[in-house]
Amino acid sequence: MAVSMGTAITEVRALLNETTPAMWTDAQLASWINQGCSDVARRAEILWQQTSINVVANVQNYAFPNDFLNAHRAEFTLLNSMQTQKLDYHPVNDMDQYWGVLQQLPAAWPNYFTIRGNSAVGFYMQLYPVPGAPGNLIVDYYRQAVAVPTSTASTSTATPIDTMSGWEDIVYDYAVYKASRASKNPMWQDGLQLYEKNLQSMIDKTRHMTDEGGNEITGPTPFMPLYLFQYGPDGY
Repeated sequence: MAVSMGTAITEVRALLNETTPAMWTDAQLASWINQGCSDVARRAEILWQQTSINVVANVQNYAFPNDFLNAHRAEFTLLNSMQTQKLDYHPVNDMDQYWGVLQQLPAAWPNYFTIRGNSAVGFYMQLYPVPGAPGNLIVDYYRQAVAVPTSTASTSTATPIDTMSGWEDIVYDYAVYKASRASKNPMWQDGLQLYEKNLQSMIDKTRHMTDEGGNEITGPTPFMPLYLFQYGPDGY
């Protein structure tokens, strides 16, 4: 269950042994909680998002959403078809071995993608080969955290903080560390170490979202299609 900003502020105050506002305002704590959500999203990459992008024939580049942090997976589906092609990612310099001097080579559908752009103009996918037919891109990516507004008089809002449910205490650790450092409490370094330790534990446990070794979940043996067992007209 998502935790509201109001609840998060209460939890952080309890950790700071300040049940009522004295040294830190609600707005200050809310700001550090928002910063904690952003830091966790960047480093642990726990905010998975899926987007669908329309592909136009002979168009090679497609922009990521504005909240893009990092790519996870991309698939291409041909229009009016059930065929789905997984696109393999390669850094742009490695793509030279695939496209050579023909970066705009067209084909029925793409096989690879690379990421170009920057934070000023935005990031985009460059597909190769250039899709020669319309279709659809399904892109799984990691997004930025959405900050809860703190400009209003009341920051004790019902709006949930933007982090993975069940791991909110790591955001609290971050806010406590920032509050302690702001007050010049020498214990802030202990708070930072605790935050780093718990964040690493989060990364280790949420990177693959399964307890199966090798990230492989086994199931029953699938049935093989009949055509693999039937003889052809030539007897084999």
